[in-house]
Amino acid sequence: MFSIFRDSDQLENVEQQLAGMLAQCQDAYRIATAAVFGESDPTSSGDELLDLDREINRTERAIRRELLVHGTVRGAELDLGLMLTYMSVAKDIERIGDKCKDIWELTGMGANFSVGDDLEELTEHRAHVAQLITWTLDAFTTEDAEKVHELISTIRDDAAHYDTHVLHFVQSEMPSRHAAPRALFYRYIKRLSLHLSNILSSVVMPVDRLDFYRREKAIDAEADQ
Repeated sequence: MFSIFRDSDQLENVEQQLAGMLAQCQDAYRIATAAVFGESDPTSSGDELLDLDREINRTERAIRRELLVHGTVRGAELDLGLMLTYMSVAKDIERIGDKCKDIWELTGMGANFSVGDDLEELTEHRAHVAQLITWTLDAFTTEDAEKVHELISTIRDDAAHYDTHVLHFVQSEMPSRHAAPRALFYRYIKRLSLHLSNILSSVVMPVDRLDFYRREKAIDAEADQ
């Protein structure tokens, strides 16, 4: 989609900033999950996570300013579609950072997922989401449409699976100190994954359908008709 709107490399810096934000989210997710899986001290990791979150927020504001300047300079030649897309992507990335903070904050509830019979499954989901962030960063920066469609389909299946886990722990008779953090964890990784889906949609969907993915409405699908 970006190549449709961008007539030069004038906004390449914004794309690089967005990719940098998403890379920082990789680090934020790693830090947050290490804390909640009992692999690091929540206090020291919290300081590191807060610094990352502030940097993500600063970059989002910098992108806004850069796009405002771009719009002022370009005037009637403004790439409005591209600007709206960048704004949307920046907000979704910022929200991913927020979800990482939410995961870390589970430690304040005493959560330690290294203890429990479901450690293996939790670890698998943790690793899968980390991989999704990496795949999203790659598909976003390379504008790989086929990979985008594949990842969005995967995320939709994941979201339904996470809902099943949330319902299970909400209805569980296990102590709330175990059930509540797990229900919230699955809720948070669902929301994080859906923000990744929104970012991916920016590669293949027209501006009016950002965050409202339908394969048959994708730009590449329309081009084939």
